[in-house]
Amino acid sequence: MKMFAYRGKHENFGDELNHWLWERLLPGFFDDDESQLFLGIGSILYDNFDPNMQKIVFGSGYGGYTNPPKVDRNWTFYFVRGKKTAEVLGIDPSYAIGDSGILTRSCWDAKSIEKRYPVSFMPHYESAMYGSWDKACELAGIHYIDPRWSVEKVLTEISASHKVVSEAMHGCIISDALRVPWRAIRPIAPGNRAKWYDWASALDLEIDFDAIGPSNLVEAGASLVRKNTYLLKNITFRHRRIRQLTGNYVFGSTVKTLQRVAQKPGQLSSDESMVNAHNRMLLELDRLKQDFSKKTASVL
Repeated sequence: MKMFAYRGKHENFGDELNHWLWERLLPGFFDDDESQLFLGIGSILYDNFDPNMQKIVFGSGYGGYTNPPKVDRNWTFYFVRGKKTAEVLGIDPSYAIGDSGILTRSCWDAKSIEKRYPVSFMPHYESAMYGSWDKACELAGIHYIDPRWSVEKVLTEISASHKVVSEAMHGCIISDALRVPWRAIRPIAPGNRAKWYDWASALDLEIDFDAIGPSNLVEAGASLVRKNTYLLKNITFRHRRIRQLTGNYVFGSTVKTLQRVAQKPGQLSSDESMVNAHNRMLLELDRLKQDFSKKTASVL
């Protein structure tokens, strides 16, 4: 069975969690056999997988980046990220247990890490690429967490924070799983918003989003021309040059808004919801191991 994980222009915490988490929970489980594909963390339920390939879904979600996949006998579901995903795929809502990143609770001891930061901010990885959020955080007096850092560095920085403000969905998912209060920033790109409600639906959680706005002229320009693919690509392609020409200017209003949002109380799903979701995932993990140990034994 081959593990599938999305990777864009840069490594991104939420996607890279797949490589960190599953080797700890399922050591020796994966190989390069593409006849079986393991779909874990991420909005990776696409419609363009080989229809003859067996797809094993273990906490993934539908994000709207392709049309919904056609579910047939080559799809096997252990659980999905949320109720929205179950609805779109036409499967029983009981499969909506939560994002499988919650299983990080089984592999990481956040309580053993000393709290050093009153508030930390994590942007979406595209915002980290094109924005000036490190500088905005410096001006706001807030600790910056880059989603392109290694998984263990991000986990350490989240654990060392009293509160995390995040535009990256997995910044909030993992903070919630580790019981670090968080505040969600509404993603600048509209296409990155719906999946948040999917994750929250499994935990009976209502997200109190805040909007911060663009950090610099690159993000502001990209927001204005987002529907024009040609202009959007030109702006993002030249993002380093634009920042250089503008002296990496950061909008003062955005810095002030970030400071104001950082002062708000954090959110958490209920302890009961989190414990129940985690326990159900552990049961599914055991079932996955048993199912595939039986199949391996029958082949031998």
